Amino acid sequence: MKIYDISADILSAAVYPGDPEPRLERVETIGQGSDCNLSALYCCLHNGTHVDAPLHFLPEGETIDNMPLDAFLGECRVVEVPEGPITARIADEILPADAKRVIIKGNGAAYFSEDGALLAAGRGYLLIGVDAASVGIHGIQTPVHRTLLSSGTALLEGLVLDDVPEGAYFLSALPLRIGGAEAAPVRAVLCEF
Repeated sequence: MKIYDISADILSAAVYPGDPEPRLERVETIGQGSDCNLSALYCCLHNGTHVDAPLHFLPEGETIDNMPLDAFLGECRVVEVPEGPITARIADEILPADAKRVIIKGNGAAYFSEDGALLAAGRGYLLIGVDAASVGIHGIQTPVHRTLLSSGTALLEGLVLDDVPEGAYFLSALPLRIGGAEAAPVRAVLCEF
């Protein structure tokens, strides 16, 4: 079975404009007064590969620790889209209507337009993943996120899909359990059947 690690490194991934820079701090080091190595991590929950919970854009939305885990584990389809906006026309032509989880490969530069998000929300996907930092475009995030999150679609962002061909896979992308949070880092993998 071939396994694709589709996760970005949380420390070296591009940081969304305005978000804090991640850092790893060594708290203890073997040979320097300690018997073990111990580190602390500081990062925005939206850095690297992560899941947005509804709370990210919906004031009364679900937190990451209360999202149903079945969205993050199961069969999915990887589809390629052109760079730029994923309009309703493109979404209708390319996004599979019969899938529950869809991973969008757009060279890190594809994003949903408002009408594309409406069409995708109407398909009832459990999860939409993208290889961009976000499902929306910088400066116009709110309508797209609200449309998709309010439809019950989990959003998996910041994927690395360079070596992944289109097709059907088994997805494992469980978010870290962080009580009350609006997002969480993920180690996402695709497995060929």
